Amino acid sequence: MNLFRKIRESIKLLIWDYIPLVKSVLGKLSLLISAITIGVIIYYHGFPQTVFSSQICSYVIQISLLFFSFKYCALAFFNVHTFRYIRSHKFEGLIVFGILFWFTMTYICKFNLMEYFFDVHDSRHISEIMLILVQLYFFLTIFIEISHIGDFLGKIKIKPGGLLVLSFLILISIGTLLLMMPEMTVSGISFIDAVFTSTSACCVTGLTSVDTATVFTSKGWFVLMLLIQLGGINIICFASFLSNFYSGGSLRYQSVLKEMLDTSLEGTRSFTLEIVSFTFGFELIGFLLLFVYLNMTGDYSASWLDNAFLSAFHAISSFNNAGFSFLPNAMMHSLILNSYYIQTVTILLIVSGGIGFLTIHDLVFSIYKRRKWHNLHTTTRVVLKMTGILIAIGAVSFFILEYNNVCKGMNLVDRIYASVFSSITCRTAGYNTVDFGAIHISTLLLIVVFMVIGAAPGSTGGGIKVTTFYLLLKAAVATITGKQQVTMCNRAIPFNVVNKAYATLLFAIAVIFIGTFILTLTEPFDLEDILFEVASAFGTTGLSAGITPYLSVFAKSIIITIMYLGRITVLTFAFSITRRAFARYSLARTDMGI
Repeated sequence: MNLFRKIRESIKLLIWDYIPLVKSVLGKLSLLISAITIGVIIYYHGFPQTVFSSQICSYVIQISLLFFSFKYCALAFFNVHTFRYIRSHKFEGLIVFGILFWFTMTYICKFNLMEYFFDVHDSRHISEIMLILVQLYFFLTIFIEISHIGDFLGKIKIKPGGLLVLSFLILISIGTLLLMMPEMTVSGISFIDAVFTSTSACCVTGLTSVDTATVFTSKGWFVLMLLIQLGGINIICFASFLSNFYSGGSLRYQSVLKEMLDTSLEGTRSFTLEIVSFTFGFELIGFLLLFVYLNMTGDYSASWLDNAFLSAFHAISSFNNAGFSFLPNAMMHSLILNSYYIQTVTILLIVSGGIGFLTIHDLVFSIYKRRKWHNLHTTTRVVLKMTGILIAIGAVSFFILEYNNVCKGMNLVDRIYASVFSSITCRTAGYNTVDFGAIHISTLLLIVVFMVIGAAPGSTGGGIKVTTFYLLLKAAVATITGKQQVTMCNRAIPFNVVNKAYATLLFAIAVIFIGTFILTLTEPFDLEDILFEVASAFGTTGLSAGITPYLSVFAKSIIITIMYLGRITVLTFAFSITRRAFARYSLARTDMGI
């Protein structure tokens, strides 16, 4: 060890003056090689390949991995405190160790680990799985590289709300380009349909202008799954997580998260890690529950790879309230309709994602501290109470109104499951186990109200939020009864919060009305179907009366805009493009007839 240290120090002394230059060159090379390799991976998956082109792509990826391993070792070797650098970059070190171990076993020891493993379990697609795992290593490395330059966002002169707005635009644009590549679809897709599908996935809506099951290939489904995941908890959250994990966080990231989650600025740094942990934790639990069931029953496929992909896609789509499925007829597929188990797991995932990260955080913390109900945060109590009330009202109403309509011919248990499932999914997720194109107009109007209300703040769902709806009810009651302040859970609510709730509702009604009005001028459908479609887009719900594929290009553009506004919320968009005024004076007051 002493000999190694002396040799290292001697080399450092010889090249000490050149170390900053070496680090700068390595940093620039990292960006160049990352860009080239990402392009190669996109080309490999997006376009038809020959044996020669596949080998070239594989070599480029492997060379890039070796470069990142070399860069890590070089930075650690020439760092003033080598072991301190290794301890502070443990995750990166594990990735590098995995890469070097794989290269050693494959090219030096001539031992194929994947082939050995899959000889026992599933001998199909060994080379494809190997390449996917190598690419996964690469993307983990790229994420680490991104975290090192994350402070770039702090230099951008744009407000946090604007950064949130921009992040979704970038994600939607990337998703559109990926979905238009030849290998993502069976026979191609139009630009407007690619934009529509990408927006729906990124905004976790679920409306589709094409049949997901027949138009997209397995690669296209995988891209949709990634877009749903990134859109559900937001790419800014990922960036913040990486920045916090490696470089202590960024005030700009925290400001964006405060805008997105409506939480205190002080809590966002540690809360970011909780968001990522809760998301992947719930999705992992959902994946395991579905995967074990599908493998035990064999109802879907005899291959565990197929079962794993379906379980992962379904778990991610359900928790993020996205409403996407690549099964024929989606949730009306016999696999879902004939399984109370899958429906129950789906319901639990939807509710978990819909109550919001703030509520989950408070519940977990309260269980850990053994706190009672009255000690929970006001938002948590309102979210849980309103979620339960709305689910109950929706289920009972659906059961009664559709008893002899879409539920006709079902047994009692099926009717109950269909009612509860529809009540839960109509506010956020967009899954349907009954034909929503055939429901009564009274049920349709009730669902429109539920879609506008939406999920909880800081969740993966849309709408004006259940807390906003509850606050509006309390404010109306306070006004009617002559109270001087709005109270909730023995707490007074500031009037600026009440005003924000009114503004949210006003903007929501305006967007839905304008969207519906425009579509009635251009589309040959009934008013209730158009209203249902627009409300579903704004609430990022994804339910449809069946008119989405038949909309014109102009109408699809309107729905795309509404989905986007519904995901980022209209107020966030308004705040990002306007300058807030801070008055230093007060005008004389006057009365006005109401």
